[in-house]
Amino acid sequence: MILRTIINSVMAIAALLFCFNLSATEPTAKTEKDMKSIIVYFTHSGNTELAAKKLADVTGAPMVRILPAEPYTAADVDWVNEQSRCTQEHLNQTLRPAIKPLDIDFSQYDTVFIGFPIWWHEEPAVIRTFLDITDLKGKKLNPFCTSYESPMSEADATLQKGYPTLKWHTGLRLPATTDAIKDWIGK
Repeated sequence: MILRTIINSVMAIAALLFCFNLSATEPTAKTEKDMKSIIVYFTHSGNTELAAKKLADVTGAPMVRILPAEPYTAADVDWVNEQSRCTQEHLNQTLRPAIKPLDIDFSQYDTVFIGFPIWWHEEPAVIRTFLDITDLKGKKLNPFCTSYESPMSEADATLQKGYPTLKWHTGLRLPATTDAIKDWIGK
C-alpha cells in the first residue's frame, strides 16, 4: 500500500512537471522590453539626422538613412520656385522619387520611427516612396519631424490620410528634451 502511494505520488509529480514544461514552451505575448525598434529617416540638411541620433540615444534603436536615388540639391528644395523638385512633388502627390534600397528585414521590428524634415507642411515625397515599397502592416509607426515653424500635426494628418491602414502613433517635432521623447514613446 505504501509502495502504491509512493508510485502514485511520483506519477502525479511527473505529470505536473510535464504540464509545467509544456506551458513554459508556449509563446507568450511580447512585452515592451521584448519589442525591437528601428529608426528610419530622411535628411537633407542634416537636422533630421541630428534628431534621429537623439532618438537613438534615448531608445537604443539602430538608425537607417533613406537616400534618394537622385540626391536633392539646394535648387531642388527651393520652395519659392514653383518648378523646384520639392514644389512639384508637393503639387503632384503621385510623384514618388526613387530611393536606394534599404537592406533591412522589417519583419524583425515591432516599432518603426520614421523621421523627416517638413516640406510644404507635410512629409517629403521620399517618405511616401518608402511607405509605398515597405511592408509595415501591424507595426507601431512613430513619425518624427524637424521644422523651424510647421507643426507635426499637419504631417500626422497627411500620413494618416495617405496610409490609413497603417498603425500611426501621434508624431513629435524635434528637437525635444529626453523627457519629452520618453513621454512621447510611452503614450
